[in-house]
Amino acid sequence: MSCNSNSKDLPILSYTIDDTGQKNYYNISYRDFRNQLDESFSTETIKGNICIANFFFTSCPSICPPMRTELIAIAESFSDEENVMIISHTIDPIHDSVSVLKTYSEATGIPDHKWQFLRASEEKTKSQATMYMTNFKPNEEGTDFYHSSYVALVDQKQQIRGFYNVLLSEDVDRLKADLERLLR
Repeated sequence: MSCNSNSKDLPILSYTIDDTGQKNYYNISYRDFRNQLDESFSTETIKGNICIANFFFTSCPSICPPMRTELIAIAESFSDEENVMIISHTIDPIHDSVSVLKTYSEATGIPDHKWQFLRASEEKTKSQATMYMTNFKPNEEGTDFYHSSYVALVDQKQQIRGFYNVLLSEDVDRLKADLERLLR
């Protein structure tokens, strides 16, 4: 019996169900995204990495600031792990320019290669959100967005392995444990 025999494998959650009821698995992929350094971000960027992905916007007055605090703590906890990165997708590309994302990134204190802040067209970002099984939309006044406080854990093969509400301490603990499991 190995030391890890008591920990069950994490499920693969990146799939759709077709008309016949069959699961069609897919991998997370990227094309036409730019990061806070105005560098191209593609599927190649995440190959071999374990990623924590979320959707946010820099002027968010509600859930984004506490989410950011939790993600900073997680990034600091796993700072020695070279193949762990956070990917944050802005849902407000009109206001979240590359320079705004760079300033936001610098304020986290986390190195750029460990936390990528991404922007793309609204259409591309919505498509990416669908791939991550989430969505977002402007509120009625158009001054804010409705979006999730969940993050997705993506393994080294670009498969979603879990979803976690980072505003709940028990979910943060579960995320850290599952991340440790993927690292083993």
